[in-house]
Amino acid sequence: MGFLLQDWSTGNPHIAMSWFARIEQACAAFIERTFAKTFPSDLEPAQIARKLVTTMETRTRGDDGHMLAPGSYLVYVNPDDFARLAEHRAYLEREWGELLRDMAARVGVYFFDGGPNVEMVSRESIPAGLADVMVASDVTISIPNAPALTPPKRFHLRMMKGVPAYGVYFIDKSATIGRSEESDIFLVDPSVSRNHAVLEISGGAVEVEDLNSTNGTFVNGERIAGKRRVVSGDVLTFGNTQMRLEARE
Repeated sequence: MGFLLQDWSTGNPHIAMSWFARIEQACAAFIERTFAKTFPSDLEPAQIARKLVTTMETRTRGDDGHMLAPGSYLVYVNPDDFARLAEHRAYLEREWGELLRDMAARVGVYFFDGGPNVEMVSRESIPAGLADVMVASDVTISIPNAPALTPPKRFHLRMMKGVPAYGVYFIDKSATIGRSEESDIFLVDPSVSRNHAVLEISGGAVEVEDLNSTNGTFVNGERIAGKRRVVSGDVLTFGNTQMRLEARE
């Protein structure tokens, strides 16, 4: 079954082939090379990799001419499987994320929070040899008889001027910003330094720090030196790229 996608250049809808039909060969080769020979077990990381791609596929949505996918995923496994894979956990989480990034790039999908991020979690209710994959934003934590708490604010940067023209980048504790592909928020802007700035969240407050960039970091049009506290609604400028800080409960 294919997706009904919009041809944003002509305005005419067209039926696109299923992701698996388009990337089957590449996905299979990646999984074989990365997981299948290294982890010959009842619960193979290759099996989890395919579930991750399927979850990303089913949760991708169109918005303002772009296809956007969730950026954070949770992989629930039985405690016995978790213990067996724990030694390789960091490697697996990184490789699963790289697989999602590669598959998304092949079909022109963006991750709305700058992901993808994958975390493996132990859960008693999952049978041994099986795995359950969920989008992190769908998971809620319930504590019996716990007092009602005001959830902490979460922050993101919304692209106002730059490439891509549309983008929302969620910030978890801190985020580096720059032209380096290693940056948490990678900006395709030649006026941005490779390591341009960093945002840090602590106690609900947000600070931006310029990292001795060539063209400077600006808050509401004012160039900063070192750190500056910023609030929701402030416009941050890195080179020729403008982004607005926004908060949500």
